[in-house]
Amino acid sequence: MLSSSTNIQVISEASILVAATSILVLVLISRIVGRSQKKLERQLSEKYRHIYRVKSLPSESSCILQADGASIKIGDYGWEAEPIRNDHLTYLHGLNDKWQVVWYAGFRPEEIEIIGPKPRSQYYAFPYWMNENIPPCPYPVGEFRSGKYLTTHFGFPQRIHRNWVQGKRLST
Repeated sequence: MLSSSTNIQVISEASILVAATSILVLVLISRIVGRSQKKLERQLSEKYRHIYRVKSLPSESSCILQADGASIKIGDYGWEAEPIRNDHLTYLHGLNDKWQVVWYAGFRPEEIEIIGPKPRSQYYAFPYWMNENIPPCPYPVGEFRSGKYLTTHFGFPQRIHRNWVQGKRLST
């Protein structure tokens, strides 16, 4: 018969083994998720590489998402983004100075003009803990160029998941 101290020692060793195995599994999952996130960021950055300027408001109202109180203005900059629908429009993110999406819209070619390549992709996420010292977005929407601070936004650019874009459900 095992003594009480032997039972405690066996339980203690088993607990250490379970804890170590759990930590190892979490580290492996984190690496796998991190690699797939980096791969996705790279794919989106390579595919959507340009900055545009709005020449006229988008004619397709069903392809516009705006944060409360936000509006698309002629002269706004837009960062090329993943399309909401397969409708041959060029989709753009209007970003604030903190890299958060203020509007997301699809434009016809005559409604926008290309400015040039992005100096940095909006899809490269800043670490979640980094809320200070983020370099400002070099091409924010117009409210920032005129000195008015726009506080409503959808958050950081996100991948489209089924019928959800920037946390809003699309009507089908």
